[in-house]
Amino acid sequence: MTKRVLRLLSGALFTTIALVGTVLVGPASAATAPSALARTVYYSASGYSAEADQAAQIWNSSAPNVRMVRGGSATIRIYPTTGGGSRAYPCGLGCATIYIDSRDVAAGNSALRIVTHEIGHGLGLPDNYNGICSYLMSGGSAGTSCRNPYPNAQEASRVNQLFAGGYSTSVPKTDVYARG
Repeated sequence: MTKRVLRLLSGALFTTIALVGTVLVGPASAATAPSALARTVYYSASGYSAEADQAAQIWNSSAPNVRMVRGGSATIRIYPTTGGGSRAYPCGLGCATIYIDSRDVAAGNSALRIVTHEIGHGLGLPDNYNGICSYLMSGGSAGTSCRNPYPNAQEASRVNQLFAGGYSTSVPKTDVYARG
């Protein structure tokens, strides 16, 4: 092949990779690779920053149709607070204002579990007060000994379903999800 043909082929390859956006989080597998139509949800954290980054990685590896990225025009915003309980104010799919109560963490609850749980509300999941630790959305009902920050298969599948096709036309939610 000529140098010109090689340059054209490599340029086409790089363009294809850029358009598809094949960013992998964790080991390469179908479960962790975002779909070509993954919807990017931007987040910011003025508190619990390390936990927010870990929670984003957890959601990215659990639900390939959503890709959480720090920065941009953040639609999920995380703030620290003292009092009032940890809570999320969803404003639509992929949108929420989240408050993480330092008293919940001081009481022995896992900060990472709380942040991942509250982000789950921003990704369209409701609370499930069944007390089972393997359900991320059981929240505080699982007790302070529960350290699990991962959504189970049903929760991850629901988020993936909500974000299928890249964009949602769902009606914005106005529910408040407070730690109970």
